Amino acid sequence: MQDEITERTDILGDDGRVVRPGWARDDLFNYDRKKIRSNSLRIKEWDFWEAFNDNYRVVLNIFDIGFAGVAQFTLTDFNTGVSTNASMLRLLTRGSVGNPPSWRYEPPLCFAKGGNRMEFSRKGDDIHLRVEFPKKEIEGEIALHKDPRMDSMVNLIPFENPRQFVYAVKIACMPAEGQIRVGGTAYPFNEANNSWGVLDWTRAVFPYKNHWKWCISSGRVNGVPLGFNIDYGFGTESSKSMIIYDGKGHHLDVVEYQHDPKHLEKPLRVTSPDKRVDLTLVPKFHEKTGVDIGFLAMKGINTYGYFTGQLLLDDGTAIQVKESDRLFGWAEEFYQKW
Repeated sequence: MQDEITERTDILGDDGRVVRPGWARDDLFNYDRKKIRSNSLRIKEWDFWEAFNDNYRVVLNIFDIGFAGVAQFTLTDFNTGVSTNASMLRLLTRGSVGNPPSWRYEPPLCFAKGGNRMEFSRKGDDIHLRVEFPKKEIEGEIALHKDPRMDSMVNLIPFENPRQFVYAVKIACMPAEGQIRVGGTAYPFNEANNSWGVLDWTRAVFPYKNHWKWCISSGRVNGVPLGFNIDYGFGTESSKSMIIYDGKGHHLDVVEYQHDPKHLEKPLRVTSPDKRVDLTLVPKFHEKTGVDIGFLAMKGINTYGYFTGQLLLDDGTAIQVKESDRLFGWAEEFYQKW
């Protein structure tokens, strides 16, 4: 179990090494790209936002992985299994996309090309996600509300190479309000259809090969906002998991799950050795995705569905998640060579 960081600290020293690994409830780590002592092609930065309910999802992701910068849009209808994709690409960006040192977007992050546009900005406590691909008839805006009192899962993890690291901010339980249009179809996100937003904001220097698992959910149980972030596979220490209950974070140690790639339709158990997590994910939608061209690969599996089971808070309070709560989320597993 890593140490909790409670005061602002730098990620890297002047020698490019991690100063103090640990986890925090807010983004207390100072990210300074200029302190990184690695080839710029090894630096990976992404701002991944997803809004979802139990009928559809939309992913808006702006990332710079050194040899390319991409703004990626995906909308998936879970009932039909149909996905709509669009993207913008720039080559050999080496940080020029401008992914900021904080997810709070002062100023906004914008990726525009050929009349297409994706932008992330902030107004008060709301993050606004805007997208426009006119030729594909894609456009819309979603606002995600981040309660400033709500804890986040923030983590700094070193790899075996002391100049390699992952700094990630994961935020769940953000109510979503807005609409995305694809062609003549409108996809609303609002309280009535139980829509939520999540963030994966990552800055890292990765080794060539890596593997991760990420499981997240947001909803309400007995009228109280409940979510969790379960995240492992990176680095030499991996305490990146947390229950969020009524805005307060309850930090977890080891939590594990294992897909059966041949039977993704089967329920998936998500458990911890200390019994604080005992969940079952019943799939509604699953997918295999990725590319593999030998020296470069990103392949993964992802299962969306409803969670049931039990969670134990820091004080031992048991939260029962029932089928009637319709707590929705996903569990993914990805392998990369990049």
